[in-house]
Amino acid sequence: MKRLSLTVQAADGAKWTEAVHIQQVLLAGYTGRNQEQVLQHIHELAKLGVPAPDRVPAVYVVAPELVTTEPRIVVAGQHTSGEAEFYLIPSEHGLLVGVGSDHTDRAQEAISVDEAKRMCPKPISREVWRYDDVNGHWDQIELRSWVTDAGGRRLYQEGRLGALLRVEDLLGALASAGHGDLRGRIVFGGTLPTNGDAVYGQRFEVELHDPRLRRSLRCGYEVALKDGGRSVR
Repeated sequence: MKRLSLTVQAADGAKWTEAVHIQQVLLAGYTGRNQEQVLQHIHELAKLGVPAPDRVPAVYVVAPELVTTEPRIVVAGQHTSGEAEFYLIPSEHGLLVGVGSDHTDRAQEAISVDEAKRMCPKPISREVWRYDDVNGHWDQIELRSWVTDAGGRRLYQEGRLGALLRVEDLLGALASAGHGDLRGRIVFGGTLPTNGDAVYGQRFEVELHDPRLRRSLRCGYEVALKDGGRSVR
């Protein structure tokens, strides 16, 4: 079990600290709202050697120790990259929403997606919102990521949550896969397409921006190799 101390930002500006305990991490994959496009994407990935999931949306389970709020992660291989995702976690004040990165080993992904997911830490924001505060305009919320490599910092992903499954549909899919009870669990909600090929930079940043309430959640981290080097630039 892992204990996290999160800062809840309410819509009225109030803030408080919420202690949550994580026993399991659920990484939802292939969560695009247009499932025809998702299936097309799966076929494209299969041509590149990435195994197709057993079910769509896919659910990958990893250990809670991988979740981190630290500004630096250490990975075993050079070919890793992040994915901007919102995350959901239950609390005494209802469902909470944050932003994080499903950092993944891309070389291992061509062999086993499950194993690739387990090989890298999952950075998340310390700040969260209450889902009830954003439910009414959920589809308008913007999700972005930036990567920094030898070429500098550039936009890597950009889109709105309306491109992904609605929270209720996502939770329903999790329930169908045997994960209906969210107590002690944190859920990563899936990601958006990248602006081009995967980039293995030394820094990754993600943002969840609410244009209605004019506020953002952010998470940024450096990527280092176990031998003391840096990730491919």
